[in-house]
Amino acid sequence: MSTEEKGVSSQNKVRRLTRRQILKFAAGAGAGLFTYSTMVEPNWLETTHTKIPIKNLPKAFEGYRIGVVSDIHWPEMIESGFMGRIGEILQSEKVDVVCVPGDLADETGNRQIDFRGIFDSWTAPDGQFATLGNHDHWYGADIVRKQLADNTPLKLIDNGRVILERNGEAIVLAGVGDLWGGIVDPEAALGGLDPDVPRILMSHNPDLAHDFPDGYRVDLQLSGHMHGGQICLGTRAFATPSKYGETFVRGLVQGRKNLVYVTRGICRLRLHMRFCSRPEVSIIELTAAIS
Repeated sequence: MSTEEKGVSSQNKVRRLTRRQILKFAAGAGAGLFTYSTMVEPNWLETTHTKIPIKNLPKAFEGYRIGVVSDIHWPEMIESGFMGRIGEILQSEKVDVVCVPGDLADETGNRQIDFRGIFDSWTAPDGQFATLGNHDHWYGADIVRKQLADNTPLKLIDNGRVILERNGEAIVLAGVGDLWGGIVDPEAALGGLDPDVPRILMSHNPDLAHDFPDGYRVDLQLSGHMHGGQICLGTRAFATPSKYGETFVRGLVQGRKNLVYVTRGICRLRLHMRFCSRPEVSIIELTAAIS
């Protein structure tokens, strides 16, 4: 075969994609991404484990486990079975206390919230506690409060606290109102406490870690609100409801004075998608800080 014939033969083997083929491939890829982000990832629960050092943590609380789940937005695009799966995770992880830092309800759509049976399995030996988020206030804080009190095991501690005790030792779990829709009362939550007692603060909005007033000890803040960015390209979030940009988008972050853990939440707001930000059940394990 001549060189010229070989060249013609090689050209025949190399087929260029037509515009129609490229568009067809792009449409298929787009449909796949759409299906993944609307059907697969929103239902693909991830359980994360994070050890967090606490100054002067009592020995009785070494290894203490906190289950954190936020941003439910019930009943928007979420089912009772999904909530039951989360309860099973909390039980299997043997958490000592359950914390739900806000946005339990959602104001969109025509469905009325009804928490009956939804949180029944979200329980732990030392109790289960919640604070309200901005969507709870936008829906109607009084309605959400009544639903929590009448139909769930969750106890609301907006601008309040509980003392968690073990073997004569104690830590404090406190909560404040939402930064956008509620009232943040640090004195009601943390005032008058023994300065040596470690305290964990629930706040729906993680921005509080930069904005909290001086004069109050906080060892760890537990927050949600950011949805982990919910729709991300790699680690970059499509949108963040924070005046601090992506500072508090997810995970363990150093605030102005204290650590804050920002759980990714479980909802699928914003186009009803999640992409590169799976719904999260966060298991926090306390450990004594090395001085």
